[in-house]
Amino acid sequence: MDLPKLLKDVKEILNDDGNYQHLSNQEIYKPSIQIDRRNVYFILHIPNSEGIIQKKMVVYENRLTIGDFDPVQEMQDRDSMLIVGDLNEKNNNALAKRFRWIRPTSRRNYKYTFGLGDRLGNASNAHLRLFKGRGIMPVLAQQSIRELVLMHRTNTDVFQSASWAVFEEGFTYGWGADGDHVKTPYEVDYAVKVGCSMITLDCTEEIHNDVVNLAEAELDKRFNDLDADQIAYFNKTYLNQTFKVGNSEVKFTKHDVEESVLTFYDAILFAANIYKDFVVPYNLDFEISMDETPYQTTNANHFFFANELHRRGITPTTMAPRFYGEFQKAIDYIGDTARFEREFVVHEAIAEHFGYKLSIHSGSDKLSVYEIIGRVAKKHGWHVKTAGTNWLEALRVIAHKDPQFMVELYRFAYENLDDVKDFYVFNAQTDGTAPKPDDINVENVMGLLNNDDARQILHTMYGSIMNLKHNFHYVYRDKFWNILLKNQDLYDKYLNIHIAEHLDLLQGIVKTKAEALEKHEPKENISQTVQ
Repeated sequence: MDLPKLLKDVKEILNDDGNYQHLSNQEIYKPSIQIDRRNVYFILHIPNSEGIIQKKMVVYENRLTIGDFDPVQEMQDRDSMLIVGDLNEKNNNALAKRFRWIRPTSRRNYKYTFGLGDRLGNASNAHLRLFKGRGIMPVLAQQSIRELVLMHRTNTDVFQSASWAVFEEGFTYGWGADGDHVKTPYEVDYAVKVGCSMITLDCTEEIHNDVVNLAEAELDKRFNDLDADQIAYFNKTYLNQTFKVGNSEVKFTKHDVEESVLTFYDAILFAANIYKDFVVPYNLDFEISMDETPYQTTNANHFFFANELHRRGITPTTMAPRFYGEFQKAIDYIGDTARFEREFVVHEAIAEHFGYKLSIHSGSDKLSVYEIIGRVAKKHGWHVKTAGTNWLEALRVIAHKDPQFMVELYRFAYENLDDVKDFYVFNAQTDGTAPKPDDINVENVMGLLNNDDARQILHTMYGSIMNLKHNFHYVYRDKFWNILLKNQDLYDKYLNIHIAEHLDLLQGIVKTKAEALEKHEPKENISQTVQ
């Protein structure tokens, strides 16, 4: 790299007094430019021969302080040094010492927050550009342990990808990093040590889902096998009691008490220990997930869990019940939206009563209920989690740019769906309504991304697609990345449309799913304008 020329660029930045629209070097990514006194920091976008952007960090700083960076090239300029470096962990840490905003912060002072898990690691820039001026805090680093394993990624990789994007976009408004769906103290510790500002504690393994299906006599027997003092406490506190929460009420029958105790009390004790050992010492945002269960969280279940936490002095930042209806991966909400609203109102009242916000998991594409969520929780606030359908927007790029390759990916996903049957619950059936691979060709392959069954098949098979090997070589991964990185602008467009549909409904900018789709669709037209 021509360092003398780059030094002239630095001097031009210093002399431009904040107006960088006419910089002579078009490889300087303008949103990334930061000036601190006479020190300058920015990111270079350098296209290679295939048009794929290679990124480098540039720092111009006093030679006495620049030593904690890791340069690949350097040049002295009187009492300052100019260095060029890779976007690695050491350089990220050095920048974070100078710009605290590239580190995640707590969600507690933000009314509206939105999780944006980036499965591939190159979606955060587009997301950040969309969130500027929205008044919503993005949670960028949000990948579950399951997703990390399936994608052969680490929390460190996820965290670094997000942090670099924050610096690159000059996003000073605050962002979060979520140790998502952690289930053990080991996993919590891993997330904390990486730098996550919050954890989502998945209580699945401490929740006894079999209780829901017990006959009444067996339910009574298990409850009455508890210690006498426990039985006395639970009955005195909850049996036949009615609790006022906002304009709603939560009533406890004998069945409600016994079911709530036997299903959730172990999870409450587990959450209390994690709170004491990690949340308090590290000042984390604390989300509790009750949603990874096969059964709906009743109002009594929710109140019991929250009240037992409250007795222990614990107020989570957010809690995620399993709401009425189905929040399946990659498709819209399934269920009666009127009933969803009635029950969501009570869950919201419980959350407001105890001082936390509701969290909506598997939130991607649930456009039919977002207007309800945004309206009901408008005063108190909300947290919504999306993640995996960013992968589907990447596949939309593949389908447009190499439709024959997309046909091949769908056939593989369709024929190997058993790979993920232990990880995901979804409706897509390869012997039912899902499109058959033999019926898919280069002319109709784009339609897969608008078909619910096909979306679920493709959504859940991301790990199998990306990690399939033959004779020690990846079968699909390298070709996939080559297409996607060559067409990052198109991917960014698709991502922005996809998430904007969600945000517009949550913020009341549009009132119905049809309005959101009309405002932002059709995505196919975008591909004609971004080449």
